[in-house]
Amino acid sequence: MITPSRQLVFRTLLAEGIREGLFWPLWWYSRGLSETTSWLLESVKGSIKFFGVDVWIKNLFVPMYGDASIAGSLISFGVRAVMILIRSLGVMVWVVAAILLFFLYLLAFPLALFGFFGSLIGVLV
Repeated sequence: MITPSRQLVFRTLLAEGIREGLFWPLWWYSRGLSETTSWLLESVKGSIKFFGVDVWIKNLFVPMYGDASIAGSLISFGVRAVMILIRSLGVMVWVVAAILLFFLYLLAFPLALFGFFGSLIGVLV
C-alpha cells in the first residue's frame, strides 16, 4: 500500500519531471543559447590573447633589439608582419571552430530528439 507521503513525493516528481521536460526546449534555445554564445565570444577573445596578436600589432613599428637603423626597422617590420599573419591564421581557425560549435549546438537538440524517437519506434516495432 502506498502511503500518502510516498504518493505526494511520486506526484511531485512526476509533475516536476513533466514541467522540466516541457521547459527544456525553451531553455535550450533561449538562456542556454545565450550562455553558449557568450562563452564562444569570450573564447574567441581569449584566443586573440592566447596567440598574442594584439601585442604583435601594438609593437609592429617598434624596432627589434633597439636597432633603429633603416635595415633593422625594415627587418623588424617584416618579421612582425609575418608573425601577425601566422598568428591571425590561428585565431581564424579558432573562429571557424567556434562557428561550427555554435551550429552544432543549434542542431544538437533536434538530433537528440530524432535519435530518441527513432530508438523508441525501433523498440516498439
